[in-house]
Amino acid sequence: MTIDSGALVALSNDLAATVERVADGVVAVEARSRIGSSGFFIRPDLILTADHALESDEVEIVRAGGTAESATIAGRDPSTDLALLRVASPGTPLELAPPDALRVGAIALAVARDDDGDLAASMGVVSAVGGAWRTWQGGEIDRFVRPDLSLYPRFSGSPLVDVGGRVLGLNTGGLSRRQVVTVPGTTIQRVVDALLTRGGRIPRGYLGVALQAVEGGAIVLGVEPGSPADRGGLIVGDIIAAIGGERVEDADDVHAQLGSGTVGTELAVDVRRGGSPKSLRVTVGDRPADD
Repeated sequence: MTIDSGALVALSNDLAATVERVADGVVAVEARSRIGSSGFFIRPDLILTADHALESDEVEIVRAGGTAESATIAGRDPSTDLALLRVASPGTPLELAPPDALRVGAIALAVARDDDGDLAASMGVVSAVGGAWRTWQGGEIDRFVRPDLSLYPRFSGSPLVDVGGRVLGLNTGGLSRRQVVTVPGTTIQRVVDALLTRGGRIPRGYLGVALQAVEGGAIVLGVEPGSPADRGGLIVGDIIAAIGGERVEDADDVHAQLGSGTVGTELAVDVRRGGSPKSLRVTVGDRPADD
């Protein structure tokens, strides 16, 4: 097989040009005791980054050339691992790609910065695109997106961009214990809009129980004192068989009924206690900000 070196050179040049095209919109983020992260401008005064990388309220961003400045946290949603930082000096927002740009096999680049402001990039493909899913903290992610590329230290919060430099999503290792995933642009838009209109946080339904899947439902392993579950009469050993009229097979089924719209509403919780069925009414609380 003959290799067309000219085509390879052209591809290499195009990929390098893509990185250069988005470079002004990518920053380093310093807000943790260990390795920092990256972020990117979503609006002229707003930077999007990974929430799990913010271990301090004192945040510094580093732009191209090593220029550092302080930033304030404008909003955060741990359940989707997204956080907004506000800066005084405007930056260059990156363009979000349309949903149909997410295609399995499409070439993608993760672009990050180190603490000196130097660029870093990793190339691969979009290896999987699936349906909506829910994180272990109850966050709703519109599509499952898995990039097949190496995410080195400081790449959490980096943008995944297509060959045109449009943002496919935000890369993070903070949502799955087993793999790196990308939060897609549709989720980014929804969460950013919600954070900006709801005072920087998104209410999340909260019961205050520790659960484990068992045959026939999810068993209650712990109940926080004074929590909605405690006030509603749930006790350790109860097996939740249904909530809100929906059958429960594991903890994810319980979380699925606790969206932001359920805060303050009363849900029917059907349990088995000591082998006997019992119906309870629990008023859903608002998950504490540090939970």
